[in-house]
Order: sequence, then structure tokens, then C-alpha cells
Amino acid sequence: MKKLMSLVALAVVGSVVAASAQEVLSANAVGYVKRTVPAGKLQIVSVPFDNIASEDGSYKFGETQIANDLPQGSEVMFWNDASQGWSGGAKSAKGWSAGQANHVVLPGEAFFVRNNSSADLEVTAAGEVPSDATLTRAYNGGKALSIVSAPYPVDVRFGDTEIANALPQGAEVMFWNDASQGWSGGAKSAKGWSAGQANKIVAAGEGFFIRTTGEGAWEAAKPYTWP
Repeated sequence: MKKLMSLVALAVVGSVVAASAQEVLSANAVGYVKRTVPAGKLQIVSVPFDNIASEDGSYKFGETQIANDLPQGSEVMFWNDASQGWSGGAKSAKGWSAGQANHVVLPGEAFFVRNNSSADLEVTAAGEVPSDATLTRAYNGGKALSIVSAPYPVDVRFGDTEIANALPQGAEVMFWNDASQGWSGGAKSAKGWSAGQANKIVAAGEGFFIRTTGEGAWEAAKPYTWP
């Protein structure tokens, strides 16, 4: 909770600066989270913020700060539920291709970026702090993989999330390890998730894979009292 309050306090300061610069009054609170993308490696990221300039709050990837932060030669990869595979491409001297730039990043959607440079870099997810009481992220059934993320900008313990509780016995969760560049996780038993899965802290702006038999949706409740 202390970390959350720090984020919201910072967000309010950011909204005041933005409002004064535009000479308008605004009740919006803006914030950001940072993710380190190791040199030459993949990192999983998400954007747990609303787009102030969009009516429905969604972002096109090319509108995100992450897209701007990534240098030429970096790559982005989006998960395709239908094909159960990744699609994307690299940033050229002219920027991202239309297919990448126009990809709509949904609330609770995560994706991969690759840092092809020789030094670690930080990318920033930024925007309006969500004020919705709940946000929904649909997931597949039929043992198909779905990539999800907490749609609010706070760290969460996986075992405390609504999706961890809702997933049935036999469902699987997989977390990305940027050091080993691989997945780790396991299945939910009759006794629930193992300690390693339940106690995994999913950082704000991080995502993970789930696999289960029945399709459904993660109905995430707002974990803070603002506004």
C-alpha cells in the first residue's frame, strides 16, 4: 500500500504540471512505471494506464512511450490468440511499420519487446491512472495460451489476484524470467497453487501466460481508493 500511495502522489503532481502547461484544469492523475530490457534480450511489458487522448482509453502501440523509448533495431512481438503465435517486427530508421504502430494494446494485454543493443535500457509505460472500478481481460479456453497482465499500475501477488482464484484445478500459469530468457510456472492442484506460483510478485507493467480448459475473463477490481 505504501508503494501504491507513492505512485498516486506522484501521479497527482504529474497531472498538475500537465494542466498548467496546457492552461487548462484537469482532474486526471497521470503516472508511469518503468521496465528494464536487458541488452540483447526479451522482456515482457504491458501498459496499465489509460490513453487520455482516446475516447475508450486504449492505446495504439505507436502512441505509447514504450514505442518511443525503444531505439532503432529494437523489436516488438504481439501474441495472436487465433494462431497461438507471435507477430511483430523491428523498428527501422523510419520508425515502426503500420502493422506494429497501429496494433491496439488492450487493457490487461502484455507483449514482448527485444533490446538488440549492447546496453540495458529502460522503457516507460505512462498515461492516466485508471479510475474504473473494474477492468476486464478475456482469456482463451481449450488449453490455448493467453497472455495477460494486471490492468492497474500496482505490483500484485499472483495468489491474491482474481484470476488466480477463478482458474480451475489443472489450469497453468507461466512467468517470464528475463535472466534465463525462459518460462517457469506450473499447474493448479486440488490444494491450489504452489508457493512458488502463489507468492510470485507480478510487477506493474509485467505480464504472464495462462492456459486453461474453459474461456473466461479476469475481472480485476481497482486496488486503490483514488479518485
